[in-house]
Amino acid sequence: MAFNGRLSRCYHRFWHHRLVLDSNRACKFFTFYYLAHFVSQGELAHRLAKKFYAKTNKRNFERQIASQERRQRLLRAIKKRVDEHADKTAAAPPSDATITPPQAPPQAPRSRTKNALAPDDEVLPRTPPRQHHHISESKRTWLGTLEMEEEFPNDPALVDFLPKLKSHLLSRLLGVAYDGDETRYSIQDLADVNIVRERLYTHKLLRVNFTTYDVRRDQDTLNTRTHPDFMVLSHEDKDESSPHPYWYGRVIGIFHADVRHVGPKSKDTSKIRRMEFLWVRWFGRDLSRPGGWKYLRPHRIGFLDASDTESGAFGFLDPAEIIRAVHLEPAFHYGRTDQLLRGPSAARHYDGEDHQDYLFFYVNL
Repeated sequence: MAFNGRLSRCYHRFWHHRLVLDSNRACKFFTFYYLAHFVSQGELAHRLAKKFYAKTNKRNFERQIASQERRQRLLRAIKKRVDEHADKTAAAPPSDATITPPQAPPQAPRSRTKNALAPDDEVLPRTPPRQHHHISESKRTWLGTLEMEEEFPNDPALVDFLPKLKSHLLSRLLGVAYDGDETRYSIQDLADVNIVRERLYTHKLLRVNFTTYDVRRDQDTLNTRTHPDFMVLSHEDKDESSPHPYWYGRVIGIFHADVRHVGPKSKDTSKIRRMEFLWVRWFGRDLSRPGGWKYLRPHRIGFLDASDTESGAFGFLDPAEIIRAVHLEPAFHYGRTDQLLRGPSAARHYDGEDHQDYLFFYVNL
């Protein structure tokens, strides 16, 4: 009995160890399977993180990687919904009545003036550091001197466009110091300024070299669509109650033209000069809310009223007068208005602005 007992106990222990061994093998098998699965998934995720990292600017990359992952996840969800909708549509029985989904109204083609004021494929070569500004010499895109007025006949931005332009060019030809183009000339004086072939050659980019506050050289690029705002030294009257050292403006168009000056005031009637100029829209300071370091808040500015012909809301500027670009932040709290420039205008490059402007902007110090 003892033998049988020991035998039974051994037999029992034998099967017990066999079961344990079998279970351990199963655990090891499943452990290895799932471990290999998750390791492979982790390696794929690691590759994905590397891919996202290459698309960052290497600063604060965690937030940028998270944004890319979220964007990709949303795109996958959208694709899944689109595929499910397509499957349901394909599985649905055909009906007698065909339902046409609503379509957006066709958009009007972008005007030639706005296309010419911001050429898409202009390439500006490297700018020499000792040169104040740089504009392309291309003559590929151009506008006629009266073409914009024909396309936008009631545009306040184009009132006296050609006389203002010739007045600006004449002041530069005569060597008159810039004062906001307040000098007035006779009709004959303006007629002596001839624009060759009546063409204004348009450009998209203007580069400006300037000296920073720590006496280093830097460069800004003005773009008529994305970075159009700039600053120049002010030329205010001496009796101004609260003078400010700078004027602020927005570039509408970057031009150059071949100009010949004739008549008794001309220094050389046969010489044709390449003259560069900017068509700009000016800002005015909000005097009811002064700003600056004294008040610990930024200066607030807004577009001048284009309906007031004496306000000087639009004008021309020599690129040599520009100090540098400036960053303006819209004052979203005050909303937008159409009272400063009514109706469609060549001065607005974006068709989606609903013919409105922000009422105020803050000058980023």
